[in-house]
Amino acid sequence: MNKFCIVLCALVTGSFAVHAQISSGNMMVGGDLTFTSESHQGGSANDVSSVTFSPAFGYFISDRFAIGTSLSLSSSRTGTGADKTVRSSFGLGPFARYYLTTSNENFAFFGQAQISFASGKTDPPSGNVTRNNSITFALSPGAVFFFNEHWALEFALRGFSISSRDPNTDNDNDKVTRVELGLNSFSPTLGFRYHF
Repeated sequence: MNKFCIVLCALVTGSFAVHAQISSGNMMVGGDLTFTSESHQGGSANDVSSVTFSPAFGYFISDRFAIGTSLSLSSSRTGTGADKTVRSSFGLGPFARYYLTTSNENFAFFGQAQISFASGKTDPPSGNVTRNNSITFALSPGAVFFFNEHWALEFALRGFSISSRDPNTDNDNDKVTRVELGLNSFSPTLGFRYHF
């Protein structure tokens, strides 16, 4: 009977700790680091290498509701030798996230809205450097599983987004607007968040 009481107390205490992760005044950090390398036999203008770093920080202004910001730094090189095109970009965007709890204390759903502003440049092997910028609004549903009082595993989908991109800021007639909605536009992501 004593073992049962100890296990029950541990589960109840663990549940309160997990539920406290999404309480007012708490914070979360996370992000991702992506490296890609693609090379073609014999060397090719299509060889690609890229790295992207995207940290994020959020603060719970009330129970189950967090606001925050995310950064995005990326660099890529396409081609080989002196024929490389170098692209770099910097992005910043605020987000708002609301959690829906379930009967399972370790599992919740969330919805996130985010606006991202990005600016970058493309430096081709010959020709002029071009500068670009974009703005994107996205609504992302997701689910989260809390392992313990600090760590959570997240799975999110990009359900709806609208973006406006100017691939060359020196040219006034080349803006592109893109709207994505539906199963074909879902870009699933899997990541960890640290709550404190």
